[in-house]
Amino acid sequence: MKQVYLGLHRAYLNNLLSDLHEAGLLEITNIWDAESKLRAALNEGERRPEIEKCAESIQDIATLLDVLGESREEEEEGILQLLLSPRPPRKISVDKKDFHQLCREAEEVVSGAGAAVDMKRSLDALRARLGILREQQESIALLAPFDLDLGYLGESELLYTVPVVIDTPAYQRFAEKIEKERFDTLYSSGIENGSQMVVILTTLREDRDRLDHLLQDPYIRILEIEPFTGAPREKIEAIRSEIEALHRRERELMEEVRAIDAHYGEHLRQLHEEVCIEKDRLMTHTHFGWTHDTVVIEGWAAEKDCGRLQEICDAATAGHVFCKFHDPDGTPELVPVCYDNPGWLRPFEAVTTMFARPRYGEVDPTLFTAPVLILFFALMLGDAVYGLIITVIAALLYRGAGKVSSTIRDGSIILMAAGVATVVSGILQGGYMGDFLPRFLGITPPFVIINALEEPIVFLRLALIIGIVQINLGLCIAAFQNLRKKRYTELLKGQVSWFFLQPAAAVMLFAFFGWGAFSRPVMIASVLAAVVGSGLILLRSGPLGFFDLTGFLGDWLSYARLLALALATGGIAMTVNILAQMVAGDNPLFLILAAFIFIAGQTFNFVLQTLGAFIHSLRLQFVEFFGKFYTGGGKEFSPFMAKREITELNGGGV
Repeated sequence: MKQVYLGLHRAYLNNLLSDLHEAGLLEITNIWDAESKLRAALNEGERRPEIEKCAESIQDIATLLDVLGESREEEEEGILQLLLSPRPPRKISVDKKDFHQLCREAEEVVSGAGAAVDMKRSLDALRARLGILREQQESIALLAPFDLDLGYLGESELLYTVPVVIDTPAYQRFAEKIEKERFDTLYSSGIENGSQMVVILTTLREDRDRLDHLLQDPYIRILEIEPFTGAPREKIEAIRSEIEALHRRERELMEEVRAIDAHYGEHLRQLHEEVCIEKDRLMTHTHFGWTHDTVVIEGWAAEKDCGRLQEICDAATAGHVFCKFHDPDGTPELVPVCYDNPGWLRPFEAVTTMFARPRYGEVDPTLFTAPVLILFFALMLGDAVYGLIITVIAALLYRGAGKVSSTIRDGSIILMAAGVATVVSGILQGGYMGDFLPRFLGITPPFVIINALEEPIVFLRLALIIGIVQINLGLCIAAFQNLRKKRYTELLKGQVSWFFLQPAAAVMLFAFFGWGAFSRPVMIASVLAAVVGSGLILLRSGPLGFFDLTGFLGDWLSYARLLALALATGGIAMTVNILAQMVAGDNPLFLILAAFIFIAGQTFNFVLQTLGAFIHSLRLQFVEFFGKFYTGGGKEFSPFMAKREITELNGGGV
């Protein structure tokens, strides 16, 4: 990573910013947020007024897109279609434009499509009216059994008439309240309607407040009826006619909005993205340092991109620019980090990032993690059929959603590698849905080298050998980092101590258990190495160094989980096969039940063991391996880059 300083005349700024934005090679830092060496000689830039213009255009376009989106009749894609056969977004080719060209184009298109907003208001008012009419229709339908002119409802010169709906259980209580209130004149007529009573109450006009007070009850609903003279059935027919007319008008408006969408929709989506990109460019102006005629830009670029960055700057300014590239100085945590791995390894960068991005100057563990992660997964799952299923699923995802999503593409590549490795591991372990081949088909699996169920001790030895190799790889990487940074004391106490202690402990253990015979000089050297190694550990950690010894042993034995998961996969699969065989018998119904047990059991085992193998593989990387050398916590490199999802520049940009 290189720290970059660019200086240019302000006349070239817009052209350079546009090219830098499309190239996406430079992370621009805010000179005024950090202790820049140049800020004392520079002035702070003012917020550009064009930003507000862009914000207004974005808001106008977004409003129109929302309106037009509601009218669009798009077929919803199911989950399977989204994963296996998604529709990739169509790219729109656009020309390079300056701010004023973009604003004029946006104004023209927004003006042309602006009628859609008025139509949306009309649609909202129309739909609100439809809602009111439906409520009126329901309320008046309750009054249809009454021989009543709706014109009598409400308040007249002498009377007050109100229709209400009362829950049947509460009706008696309401009648008692009416009785206690002792109205001079009160007429009521009620009809039972299911679990409710529909009641029309009429009293003198001066008693309205007393009656309204009694109607304030959660079990009572007043029917609000619009003014109308005539029978309920006449009003219902009038409402029905109005609803039909409103529906016709709604369809007409929707067709008009769809016509606007067909003419302007794609152009609006294109402009929305272009204006957002322009706004991002304008927002960076406050990050720069300014003099009367000069602009200074500070940032970061990957070392491999510095040559290309120089070319872009020279081309955009006709050579009127200075570019200075310096090695980072100061706090490593503030230096952004970008991965620099070959293409086949890039999908596995997500695994490293899941733990923590490496700091600047720290070894990127992705190269060491990727093959071991796949190896551990394959050993723990160890079933050729399960591996084949994973491979097929990964291939489908890669050819489907992987074409439109880089995250799914990377995940499918990891799954595909894990699946292929599991097929190979399953063949070498003789795992085909457990013991399906010998139990049901009488076939002895070929090419078997090691079977965890039959030779668990051999498999455990293999797991522990792999474990000690990976742990020492971590120690070697840590030693390399300490040596490079000239931290010799940490190198001696942190890594060399274990290089002394491990072979010494191995010799003494082999001699103690009679697994091997060693000469006296070798034994003496082992004792001395053990003393030196233990002493260095105690010098580093004091009395707590004893726990470093037990912790190292625990890390090593943790690799026994390779055997545990392999036994679990084969053992559960074999148990399912035995149960299915026991249930099958000769009865066809039992055969169906046996098939169900087999399919359900194998599916459960496949899902459970696949998750378990992935989780435990990650655990061995993150705890046992990374714990020996890796800290992480680096800052992500975030280049100044145009986010184009539906547009692309003619000519491919810079």
